[in-house]
Amino acid sequence: MSVFDRNGLRDLQICVAGPGAIGLTLAARLSVGGFQVAVIARNESLHAIRESGIRLIDREGDHTFRVDVGSASAFPKQDILFLCPKSQDMPALANAVRSVVGADTIIVPVINGIPWWYFEGEAGAWAGRHVRSVDPDGSLKSIFRSSQIIGTTTVITAERVQPGFAKTFNPLQMTIGEINNEISPRLERLAAVLQMSGIDVQITWRIRDAVWTKVVRNLISNPVSAVTGATLRENFGDGYLAEVSRQMLYEVLPVIAAYGARLETDPNTILAAGRKMGDVKTSMLQDLERGAPLELAAICDAVLELAALHGISMPVTQAITGLARFRSRCNFAMQAAQ
Repeated sequence: MSVFDRNGLRDLQICVAGPGAIGLTLAARLSVGGFQVAVIARNESLHAIRESGIRLIDREGDHTFRVDVGSASAFPKQDILFLCPKSQDMPALANAVRSVVGADTIIVPVINGIPWWYFEGEAGAWAGRHVRSVDPDGSLKSIFRSSQIIGTTTVITAERVQPGFAKTFNPLQMTIGEINNEISPRLERLAAVLQMSGIDVQITWRIRDAVWTKVVRNLISNPVSAVTGATLRENFGDGYLAEVSRQMLYEVLPVIAAYGARLETDPNTILAAGRKMGDVKTSMLQDLERGAPLELAAICDAVLELAALHGISMPVTQAITGLARFRSRCNFAMQAAQ
């Protein structure tokens, strides 16, 4: 099928697993683009979506769509599977979606932090290694064939208001790339699907550069916000907090270089962009306020793990990560006591 056969693209079987803020945004935008979307959900999300559909308020308006929703067993093999859990929930989700993954299914993990597939398709001393912070027992590597994965990063600041309902008011941007650094026809088809859905897409042959750029944005804001409660505007507008984030950014630069990657954006531009995001709560701050686990393993621990492999010290990042973990534990203890 030609990438330009856009009517043909709408015949694709597309599934979104994980109806959090990003998953709901993707499912709604795919529906806006005219695609039939299946959503894998459970518990309160399953009931809410089954009863009222999915709802998204974005820059274009207020969208509500009825979609097929259920467990993976309710759906056939999929052409494209978007995995949109919190990173710590990925192992459980991976087991839950096995039945919809066929031999030719394109698997698109839309997750924060360092992905489990980071060393797949790489040469050199670290080839094939798994990142223990996000895949301790290597189960993700065993469940998903690396040849089926397309790497992605998102710049989507969305908030789940309630089950089945999300809001986002900033531009929707995604970068996609093959993890073996090739430009393939299936990559171009995926880009066309996303573009037809109103998402600004960049194709790259260096997806790990995009991963590190997103990791840096998360690393220097998410754990800081969990400790302070600051929005992005407050984090990067306050002199003290901005300096903490700046130190964390410059600590990670040698790690990125050690793995032969580079930032797609100048460090100062990253810092300036944070202020322009407005009073947006980071995903980690949203999770803290909801009493949910924080994505510290993928966003912080995995970076520290990769730094340690090269003997690189990151004291400020280590300290902020520890404070965020302490804040999370206290939050759980308070909830348990109530």
